[in-house]
Formats: sequence, structure tokens, C-alpha cells
Amino acid sequence: MDIALHLGAHLTDDSQMRSCLRANGDALADQGVLVPPPRRFLERLTAPEPASDTLERLRHAVEADDTTQRLVLSAPALLARKPEICDGLSLYPAAAGRLAALRAVLGEHETELFFCIRNPATYIPSLLHALKDSHRDRLLETLRSEELRWSPLIAAMRQQWPEAAVTVWCDEDTPFLWHQILEEVASCAPEDGFRDSYVWYDSIMVAGGAAKLEAYLAANPPVDAAHRQKVIAAFLDKFCDAEKLDIDVTITGWDETRIDVLSQLYEDDIEVIAAMDGVRLIRP
Repeated sequence: MDIALHLGAHLTDDSQMRSCLRANGDALADQGVLVPPPRRFLERLTAPEPASDTLERLRHAVEADDTTQRLVLSAPALLARKPEICDGLSLYPAAAGRLAALRAVLGEHETELFFCIRNPATYIPSLLHALKDSHRDRLLETLRSEELRWSPLIAAMRQQWPEAAVTVWCDEDTPFLWHQILEEVASCAPEDGFRDSYVWYDSIMVAGGAAKLEAYLAANPPVDAAHRQKVIAAFLDKFCDAEKLDIDVTITGWDETRIDVLSQLYEDDIEVIAAMDGVRLIRP
């Protein structure tokens, strides 16, 4: 049995990957893929002192059996709770310890790590809105936005779990990569494609736009990934809902210059990640 760990980031797909994979659970199970709900594994894998038989208990809890060839564990909480995502100077500052603990339990299985990064210029405002008042105030007091990078976290994945393959993509690219990501995390695809896979597009399109996109691609199957991305781009131009993409950054007090600086630092950080050994950055 191999294991796919989808560790986040929080506030990227908002659990839609797990929901879609679970909606296709029967078809994936036919190919040996099991996608359990977090309630079956989170407590065991985030315990301060995992028991010596944690892995066996995990197998029992998720109902893995001899037919299970791939176990997909999708939950950002495996890496951190929301208040722990940022300490003002870094993203997921306690990740190294969590990764070491996960490896101690799961390391006997071949494991892949999947992670989605997002521009701090929009990520931090979204995080602030998602936090309770006390945690929000604490983060605002310590926030040094220009210090924030994703590359230290990805480097920690490589350092703490060097034998695990790491796959990264940018949240901003998800519309063009969504079906590829689903297939890579599952390591396969149902014969008739992923049911309900276009539900994700409702989060960025006007009402009915996602259904139109699905119907068009069903009637006009793309010849390759590039063709699919071209079609998606055309539909986004026509049906994208700007209000759904709008992020209220006033909570941070940042001006346009600061946002531009953070966005450029993010672009530079992407290139750092792309150059890392053992890391595969998926791009459209």
C-alpha cells in the first residue's frame, strides 16, 4: 500500500479535492484507492505521542484491507490548525515536527506529499478573515508580510521526509490543473472521469458557468491537456465571477505597492521551489 498525503494549504481548495475523490469512492475503490474522511485518521495522526501500534490502528480505522493499494489522506489539519498557519514571520512554522511525526508512523509505506501554495498577498488576508478575533489580533501584531515564503516549508518536507516525492502547484493555477491534480493524488481516474469534478468551478464562475463548461467538454473532448486549458481559459473569460475572487485586503492595511511587492516575492519564491531537488512543481 502506498500513501498520498494532501496536506493543504488551508484556504486553497476548501476540502473540495477530498469531497470530489470521496464522491468517486466506489469507482476508485475498484482500482484499489481508498479515500477516508478525516474523522477516521486525524486524531490518530496528530496525537502528541503516537502509540507503537498507531499504523495498525489507522489501517483498522480507515477500513483498509488487502485490496487497498493506495490510501489518500487529505486534511490540512495534519500539518497545522488554522491559528498555527502563520506566526507573522513564517508559514507553517511547526511543520518540521509534524512531518517528522507523520513519517514516524507512515514511513514504512511509500508516501507522496501534495501541497498547494498561494500568493501571500491574498492568502494572509483570507487567513485573517478566517481566524477568531484573538488569533487575528495576535497575527496582526507580529505580521512581517515581506518575510513570508513557502519555500522553507517545502524544504522542510524534503529534509524531514527525503524519500517522499513532493508535488506542488499554485492555487492561482488550479482552474487549469484541477483534473490533473485529482488524477495525480488518486494515481488513477475512473473510466468515465471524475463525477462532480466541475463543482469546483462553481467557486469561481457565475451560476451555470461550470455546468456549461462541463457540457462543452463532454460534447467536445479535448485532444490533450493544452487544449483543455485553452477551453477553460475561454470559459473563464466569459463566466468568471469577479466577486467570488475578490479578497478584502483592507484588514491588513496594505496598499497596492505592498501587494505588488508581495506578489513579486511570491513569483520569485515559486522559482526557488521549482529548482528544488525532489520537488515537482506542476504548471499549466
